[in-house]
Amino acid sequence: MLWYYNETYCFQSHAARGAATGAASSVQGAAFATGLAYSGLALLGNTGVSALRKMLGKHVGSAQQVGVASLLQGLGALFLLLRSGSLSSVPATGFWIAAVASSLGNALVKTLETKAFAEGDMSLCAPFLAFDPVMQFLVGVAVLPTLCSTVGFGCDELKSRIPLYHITSVVTIAAGAFALAKAGAAKKSVSASENETGASSGSVKYLGPLPLGSWYILFNCVVYGFTSRLDKAAIRAANKEIYYMYGRLIMAFSTLSGSRATGNLTKKDLAGFLKLKPLALLLAICAADAVYMLSLYKAMTLISPVYVTAIKRGGGVLLSSLIGALFFGEATQGRLFPIFVIMSGVVALCIP
Repeated sequence: MLWYYNETYCFQSHAARGAATGAASSVQGAAFATGLAYSGLALLGNTGVSALRKMLGKHVGSAQQVGVASLLQGLGALFLLLRSGSLSSVPATGFWIAAVASSLGNALVKTLETKAFAEGDMSLCAPFLAFDPVMQFLVGVAVLPTLCSTVGFGCDELKSRIPLYHITSVVTIAAGAFALAKAGAAKKSVSASENETGASSGSVKYLGPLPLGSWYILFNCVVYGFTSRLDKAAIRAANKEIYYMYGRLIMAFSTLSGSRATGNLTKKDLAGFLKLKPLALLLAICAADAVYMLSLYKAMTLISPVYVTAIKRGGGVLLSSLIGALFFGEATQGRLFPIFVIMSGVVALCIP
């Protein structure tokens, strides 16, 4: 009889553990799927912002448009939060450390990204955005263990294991992005040599074998590897709406202050915003960027930044190439296979 009860207890305990494990797995799967959905929405918003910034770059400077757009977004978020009564308390010190550090980094990369897209082809610069998940992975593997042991930052991310095929997917994305950029550079060089007037050769600046804008994007990917983790820490210390408001205002202050210090914030520099088309583009950027950032923040609270950036950047390469070909007359020859390689890597990375 005692054997019977022991067997029954063991069976029930095993069943309970199995049910608990199944429930936990189901919750994790739902969170992963929701995180992928928000990442896809962030992808659409980010690609739209890049295209709009390229068009607005013909009328105003890169730093000025980033600063003014951030200021409008921050003030709009402040108004909505005040109406809802969500600003009843001041966030803790940890929030401010993460928010200020991330916002300053984001102000720099947004300015460089805007400059890159304004001066060169989207389809030449955007492929290197796919290196973002590679940098996210490298920061997570090489830097976070040290930060966790010294200052206790990023420890939660170290608890999750990354499958081998996800690592392979990240390498595939990087290889496809580099091949795509090289194909675009080769095409651009041929076009320049065939143009007797030399107009094409002067339209895109090169540093070594790649366009100058590509180097800006590569540097941005390194910075993103840190700012994405700071974003996640700031959101957990408050919430995504409050962080969005403070982050936009900090970005606006730092960018506009820098422009003011260098003498690039005069009435002449801001006059372009007073015209109808640049003003409409600016408002469209504010709306698309709000969708992008809020979706991005939500996704990062659900899944690893490695997966979020892989979807955003890998899919962004495809959309940016299509937008460049359809709306800016950029070439697509030699770029289809690398795009397919990148998208294959993104799809594999999305499999949990």
